[in-house]
Amino acid sequence: MGHLFHFHHSRLHRGAPPDTQLWEIEHEIHERPWWRQRAVVYVVAIALMLLIALVELARAGGPQYVAGVSYFNAGVAGQPIAWASGAITYYTDQGNLSPILAGGDADAFVADAFSRWTAIPTAAVSATRGGQLSEDVNGTNVILNSDRTITLPADIQASATAKPVAIVYDADGQVTDAFMGVGASTECITNGVFGGADAFTTDGHLAHALVVLDGNCALTSAALPDLKYRLVRVLGQVFGLGWSQLNMNAITGLPQHPTADDYAGFPVMHPIDMSNCTPISKCYPNADLPKIDDAAAISRLYPVTSSNVAQFPGKQVLADTTARIRGSVYFSDAYGNPMQPMQGVNVVARWIDPATGQPSGRYAESSVSGFLFAGNVGNVITGTTDALGQPYNRFGSADATLEGFFDLAGLPIPSGNSAQYQLTVEALDPNLSQRVGPYAPWQVKPSGAAQLIVVTVNAGGDLQQDILMNGSTLDLPEASARDNFASPRPLPRNSDWVGSLSGYGDTDYFLLTGQTGRTLTVEVTALDDSGEPSTHKAQPVVGMWSLAAPAGTPPPAFTPSSFNSPSTGVTTLNAQLLSTTQFRIGITDLRGDGRPDYRYRARVLYGDSVTPNRVSVRAGTPIA
Repeated sequence: MGHLFHFHHSRLHRGAPPDTQLWEIEHEIHERPWWRQRAVVYVVAIALMLLIALVELARAGGPQYVAGVSYFNAGVAGQPIAWASGAITYYTDQGNLSPILAGGDADAFVADAFSRWTAIPTAAVSATRGGQLSEDVNGTNVILNSDRTITLPADIQASATAKPVAIVYDADGQVTDAFMGVGASTECITNGVFGGADAFTTDGHLAHALVVLDGNCALTSAALPDLKYRLVRVLGQVFGLGWSQLNMNAITGLPQHPTADDYAGFPVMHPIDMSNCTPISKCYPNADLPKIDDAAAISRLYPVTSSNVAQFPGKQVLADTTARIRGSVYFSDAYGNPMQPMQGVNVVARWIDPATGQPSGRYAESSVSGFLFAGNVGNVITGTTDALGQPYNRFGSADATLEGFFDLAGLPIPSGNSAQYQLTVEALDPNLSQRVGPYAPWQVKPSGAAQLIVVTVNAGGDLQQDILMNGSTLDLPEASARDNFASPRPLPRNSDWVGSLSGYGDTDYFLLTGQTGRTLTVEVTALDDSGEPSTHKAQPVVGMWSLAAPAGTPPPAFTPSSFNSPSTGVTTLNAQLLSTTQFRIGITDLRGDGRPDYRYRARVLYGDSVTPNRVSVRAGTPIA
């Protein structure tokens, strides 16, 4: 069984050391797994704890977790990870949540929040209270120790699968402070409710989840609607849903002021709330009610089918009562033909209201292309395992046919048996939607633009509709035979060139002959479609080996992260050569990604010799 901790969805981005010495590099990460067996849990410092995240797990408009090629059983890769049979059994704290929500009332509060999801008519999900936890979980048994470990009751740990979902009532905020840092229990917007799934099985199912409610956020009746809203959102994650970008003008007011229809379609599972949205009703009406996008997302994960509908009286078969549009987003060549699939594009379907001829904000869904594909598998330079020693490829499929795939199943037919839907594509907001999609938290700006598409769908229909991004970046012509680790290409004569990391997993290798005692700098600038420096395309990292090093050898000198320079889009490797030999320089994407718009400008600053070796102090003497 695998364990994971994901209360926060940022990712620690380490800066590179200013100078590295070839053959003398020691790159060791001394971060321990968050969970430790039995009652003690290893954690890093609280500040780091808030940053560490398994961001590659987030999948927009659908599953938060997708099985990968490692850890899970053969044949499971690409399968969304969900609760077996859609059934959740949860156990609640023995204590009270607050003076106005004693144990029984708190249990009813939680049950009502679960019902927001279980009432969706096309979702085959259930939530049953199985009883109580074995204790009142509080500050006496959840303890942050001086050595940065946390002591926890046994039955709320990830290994306690006999009680699959633990609901903790943190009456005085001490549990919240232990997990999230001193003072965190006063921040109800971010910490009023936190948690989610923390264990899964090798056959691709969720196995355990922990949810903590902060009693400091339930002291008055006026505070309860906001707490319920935040609980519904966390329970969406417990079910396995990811964040979604749709109708973001409900937050930004752009490109047009939101209408009542836009608010009515603004999903509960949107990625972020503004700090001024207190109470939440100030910003969104009916904030805790799942919208069309939410209902479709959970129904795709747990569809009511002809095989299970008898187990869910009063519910409807998803495939019979709604429509589905699916396909892939592609780069296009100079002739408009599809090329490589394009991951990380938000595809939106909106019903066209026949009365007005306008696309609806209420009847709308979104899906991010490549949501089943691996957004980050690591790379040959910085490695293929995360800070906890887990392989990146344990989540997300390696199937190339899924790289640009989107799925908009569950589209409602508001009237009659057919409807028109408008398909559009949009970039994921790099700030507000940082936690959305397989590229999270580093969103990639799409290349090119798609024509507006209008399709007609029927109830029970399943339409294949691919999307071409016209005017997308084309592959650069290869200057020579394609290079690889064993056969790096010679450095360009002026050591200043433009290249591209095109094709998934591409790495560029170059050959340099160097002398001992010399220093060099490799500088790589990521470029956007217009050739300007950018942090929203490739994330270059640089490594350096002896040419004699066998394939699979970690580079002794490398940049542990991309963009370690103060200049926009620039990654810099500084190295000192300690022997005279031939060296291999590698440039790749931090995520192991590769696509035609991952262009870069590189230069190597290295002086092998100086002629003449002595010069006059007078000006005008040329140096070569």
